[in-house]
Amino acid sequence: MRLAPKECAVLELLMRADGAVLSAEHLLEKGWDEHADPFTNAVRLVIHTLRRKLGTPQLVHTATGAGYYLGSR
Repeated sequence: MRLAPKECAVLELLMRADGAVLSAEHLLEKGWDEHADPFTNAVRLVIHTLRRKLGTPQLVHTATGAGYYLGSR
């Protein structure tokens, strides 16, 4: 499977978090450069493409109002 650089960065951050919820702001801060627009949908788009590429069972989950995590809850 081929992943784009941002997809790799977000997946790595989620893997290193070991199941902890990471906010979209945290992912944007760590996965993009300092010039990234804080109001962008970039994180949501990367999460969407990651979910599609990783297939089922779904590995990337949303914690409503908090962020994203990898694994199951």
